[in-house]
Amino acid sequence: MDNVKPKVGAQLIVWGERAAKDLGGVLDEVASLSYAGVEMGPEPLDKLADPKEPFSSRGLALVGLHIGVGDMKLVDTCIRLLRKCEARYLLFSGAGGRGNTEKEYREGSKFMKSAASRARDFGIKVCYHNHHQEIVDGARGIKIICSEVEPELLTLCVDTFWVQYAGDSPVRFLEENIDRVSYLHLKDLRGKEFVELGQGVVDFPGVFKAIEGREIEWAVVEQDTTKRTPKESMGISRDYLKKLGL
Repeated sequence: MDNVKPKVGAQLIVWGERAAKDLGGVLDEVASLSYAGVEMGPEPLDKLADPKEPFSSRGLALVGLHIGVGDMKLVDTCIRLLRKCEARYLLFSGAGGRGNTEKEYREGSKFMKSAASRARDFGIKVCYHNHHQEIVDGARGIKIICSEVEPELLTLCVDTFWVQYAGDSPVRFLEENIDRVSYLHLKDLRGKEFVELGQGVVDFPGVFKAIEGREIEWAVVEQDTTKRTPKESMGISRDYLKKLGL
């Protein structure tokens, strides 16, 4: 298979509440930084008559919507929005609830399996986004989720920050789980601090080496917090990826 590089998207979390209050202004900044698409939550798209227009008018794609586990009505809202925007990905996180017990992971997995069955009917792919709690203890949480939900229903969105934060290697984790991975969150850290890509310890050249030859359509840059402006931080990360050929 040819080595097709993933498209680069931006997660809007770093813009905070502004993403909901001034979506157009935020998307202007995203487009100016040469990102191809956007991942976000369903707000404020669920209030727009034409949720696709803010993206298409700026040459952007909606990549996917990211929500927590437990609200099937919200799942249906997201499916409706994704269809209107011609987007393909619904991302979940937090399957382990508050305690991250085996019971909670199994209950969360059952919910995601049901949601994924609904989404599949509309050509929407469901991914699970990890935090550190699913990676610790030999990736116990991820293993439970993957054992409970079939790969044709649920794949992984690997977040590089949280794998590293948990004491694992993102490169090693990707190599071990690559058959289940369909989506990336690119995030860097220094100590326990969120930093721009290339400013921390994550081996991003190794990350991209690990996914060579795989059908991973999107690599989405995410930085939860910043000491700079959101545009400046996301610009630094985008420039770093350009140096890596993305």
